[in-house]
Amino acid sequence: MAIGEVTDANAIDSAVAGADAVIAVVDHVGVSDDETYVLAAYAAAHRWLPPADIRGQSLPAEVVSVSECLTYFHPHDQDTWLAPWHLSLEHARHAADDTTGCAVETPVERLWKRRAPTAPPWAGSSVHALAMSVPTAGVDELAALMRRWTSDEPHPILTNLALGASPAGTDLGFEVLGFEDGQFHSWICYGFHRDAARELGVRPNERGLITTLADARRVAELANYGDDAEDGFPEVTWFPALITEPDCT
Repeated sequence: MAIGEVTDANAIDSAVAGADAVIAVVDHVGVSDDETYVLAAYAAAHRWLPPADIRGQSLPAEVVSVSECLTYFHPHDQDTWLAPWHLSLEHARHAADDTTGCAVETPVERLWKRRAPTAPPWAGSSVHALAMSVPTAGVDELAALMRRWTSDEPHPILTNLALGASPAGTDLGFEVLGFEDGQFHSWICYGFHRDAARELGVRPNERGLITTLADARRVAELANYGDDAEDGFPEVTWFPALITEPDCT
């Protein structure tokens, strides 16, 4: 369990009841025009370092991700029910400062596509507190997916969606995430970045993310419904998520 993580149902219910549910209109310049977003959760994540042969697929040297398919998170021993999510920025920053376990070898089952790099895919990369948010129009869908999995048990994502706060910080871009039984896959680990480049002309930016919400929605639609996608994954629901790096205070 993460240090300081709130998992008590009464504490979460109190937080939701006392919150102002009005969602502020925020202009996320450069990535999303005038869309509004609702904060879902925070993560303390390493940057993913793609192997050299994969870098040729229009990927940068370091990829920002909140998906366990690609990278590792802090703390390494977080409760699997919650991982990799934190309820608050304070919790995520506290976790990012805890480097316990960073020297361990990468378990084979956690390697992307079961590859065997000479070093863990996060080796040498720093840890960053990141916020994951969804467009206001997608809040109900994500909440419904989470509830089917959690059966309304307390979870940071459900709590934050109910609070309705807007993300704050520097918007890095959009990651198309795929929800399946509590795990959030990434469009990159499923190879949809190749499909998106070939069929939509959409390529990762310098952070390995998608620059605009419009393009991220097109990629999510391709992943969910595209007949020409490299593989079919009907059990995974794909959606665009805004990734924000909170300002240092």
